[in-house]
Amino acid sequence: MNTATHAALTQQPSQQLKRIARISDQAEVLGEIYQPDVNLAVWQRDLGAEIEHYMAQLADSNRQVNLRCLIGTGDEMHEETSTQLNRVLPDFIGKDALTNNICELVEMYQCLFEPQQIGIRLATLNRAMCPKFHVDYLPARMVTTYSGAGTHWLPNPEDGSPRIPEIEPEHFEQISAGDVALLKGDGWFENEGFGVVHRSPPVAEGETRMFLSLDFAD
Repeated sequence: MNTATHAALTQQPSQQLKRIARISDQAEVLGEIYQPDVNLAVWQRDLGAEIEHYMAQLADSNRQVNLRCLIGTGDEMHEETSTQLNRVLPDFIGKDALTNNICELVEMYQCLFEPQQIGIRLATLNRAMCPKFHVDYLPARMVTTYSGAGTHWLPNPEDGSPRIPEIEPEHFEQISAGDVALLKGDGWFENEGFGVVHRSPPVAEGETRMFLSLDFAD
């Protein structure tokens, strides 16, 4: 991590700032995560016909995908990521499009934060991983859902109520399938108590969800 990136991560925002979400159909919105008052940045995008076709084939096949790995962010990052993905993804039409899409997200994450290593998790899920609203104690996680329901999140309350509700609320915001989100956590310097509150969505019986997350692994 270079000096400029470290300085941005360790700036001291006012704890009085209202935390907000930035949402746009332009990828540049992800850089807004560096703003002190932003705890969620969402890039709205379409996956494209090839990836959607691949996901339909994967669902019909009932094949499971489960990848957890660490990728170094040196010159071999793209090749190493592709190798790991090719190892677990079934050979259906559109596999190359999906692989390239994930590699691009890994490269974006590396460009934004410059970690020494990136933790990758790609999995098909038939249940919610973290079904209750919570906050992650980490700097910033990138997430996207390639099929199925997207992540639920809550705006920070303005009325002094607990940001993590004791009773799971009926009303919440949701990231759409295909969209890419950066969730700022309590581990971002001087952001403790302001990380975005979120949870995994329920998965309907007989359906699956394909979820990708990228994390700092330094």
